[in-house]
Amino acid sequence: MTVGEFNVGIFELFSKRQKRVNGQKLDPYQYTDLPVPFRIQVIHIWDSATGDIEQPDAKFSRAFWEKVHSTVAREMGKFHLNPRRNISPYNNCVEFLLSCSTDEALDIIECSFHFIDKACRGLSLYQRQMNSITQDPDSAIEELNYRFREHRIGYQFEGGQLIRIDSQYIHEEAIKPAIVLLHEQSFKGAEEEFLKAHEHYRHGRYKEAIAEALKAFESTMKTICTIRKWTYKPSDTASKLIEIMVSNELIPNYLSQHYTSLRSTLESGVPVIRNKTSGHGQGDQPVELPEHFVAYALNLTASSIIFLIKCHLNKK
Repeated sequence: MTVGEFNVGIFELFSKRQKRVNGQKLDPYQYTDLPVPFRIQVIHIWDSATGDIEQPDAKFSRAFWEKVHSTVAREMGKFHLNPRRNISPYNNCVEFLLSCSTDEALDIIECSFHFIDKACRGLSLYQRQMNSITQDPDSAIEELNYRFREHRIGYQFEGGQLIRIDSQYIHEEAIKPAIVLLHEQSFKGAEEEFLKAHEHYRHGRYKEAIAEALKAFESTMKTICTIRKWTYKPSDTASKLIEIMVSNELIPNYLSQHYTSLRSTLESGVPVIRNKTSGHGQGDQPVELPEHFVAYALNLTASSIIFLIKCHLNKK
């Protein structure tokens, strides 16, 4: 084995360990600044996960960055991401990432890792070698998420897109497991709606985020009804769907009191939040939703989805 074949990925430097050991205070998550060291670390991941475009046989690497560049430029309404048009698409993306705004940086990071997640998985060992790819997609995504946490940047790449997080604990215990369950159990409609809710949340579209969160919650229950052949109407709302869950004893009888309490929480949580905000006209005065209010709704939705799917999987 040569030195080049080692794939370290993440190596915690002495200076970083000392800061942690010495108990230096860490700032809470922030969402407005992507420091230069973080951006450079992303470029390092790009290099190891997509290969070296300078290699003679690196056809995939060159095609990959042509696709990323054209996609991002098209969506941003530009011909080129960088004024220097006489450079390769890869270098165009690199220079753009190093100089663009936070929102633009998040856009190109999300797009590039979406393609890393999808396009790089199908490569053969021979293709990986020809393109000098040394990091697999799972490792690349894991390192990206580590770098976000390392710099206290409140985003994680999950389900093919960037998800804004307000608490690492809640993200690991609720948001991420909900996405995984929805995907693995083929709750496709609910999965798409839940991811849309987080996309709206990341871009500050709070009313749309609330609306999609409730859709995901309702779609989860409708999918369970469809799988179990329980009668429901397509127009049924969360309250009616919860009644169907109860009447069909999705929850064991010995948990009826507990579920009555949970049912009250669900009915007074996400559904009412949506009904009082994004679901109806807002009258003469626009309704302003605070950010923490929307975060609560998304977290409650995630916990409810996990609960319902696990009850469904455990019921004979």
